[in-house]
Amino acid sequence: MIKVSPSGTSYLLECPRCLWLQMNENKKRPRGAYPSLPDGMDNVFKKYFDEYRKRGELPPEIDGKADGRLYNENLAEFNKWREVDFGRGGLGAKFPDLDIVLRGAIDDLLIAPDGKFVPFDFKTRGYPTKEDTHEHYRTQLDLYALLFRENKMPPAEYGYLLFFWPTSYGMGAADFKTELIKMDVSPSRGISVLKRVREIVTGPIPKAHQNCEYCIYRESPVYG
Repeated sequence: MIKVSPSGTSYLLECPRCLWLQMNENKKRPRGAYPSLPDGMDNVFKKYFDEYRKRGELPPEIDGKADGRLYNENLAEFNKWREVDFGRGGLGAKFPDLDIVLRGAIDDLLIAPDGKFVPFDFKTRGYPTKEDTHEHYRTQLDLYALLFRENKMPPAEYGYLLFFWPTSYGMGAADFKTELIKMDVSPSRGISVLKRVREIVTGPIPKAHQNCEYCIYRESPVYG
């Protein structure tokens, strides 16, 4: 079966040829040194949110801005949903008619006033957001909503992205600015994305994308 994740699918759909090569020939995009700082910061933010979860409060970055409360029911299960492990952790769902397995780990989770589940994701950047920055993550949130639905966790019609970026550093402490973005989410759009993935993966190899740096690199004599 085709194995995909919310973040990976959003990333690979930028270039159908890269998606096809990874799924059919196990040729992943070339990667240099992995930037571990964003993952490290995500772990810091999770612990920070957990402190407020224990108090039954919202962190000041989202208090009065987000519709809902931090999930605080089955925390053992919740921590499994956060684990980045395709085999065991995260949330998973099978779509036999598409021959696709979708699995992803969430950053955090809100419960809406009506009891529905709200996807919540941290995004660390090196600079302030632009007007359309959040649009790059729409597919990711739609697929999380789809995972919620398939795991009998009724998804809300919206999700949140919390962007962090540094503004200053001094005497061992860094200051960050934040922006909370609310976005509509749609499990049906998520299904459409999975259908598109299957269409690409099971079809002929797409042409190299003219704006894909990875395709340009693969076509160069150096890569061969």
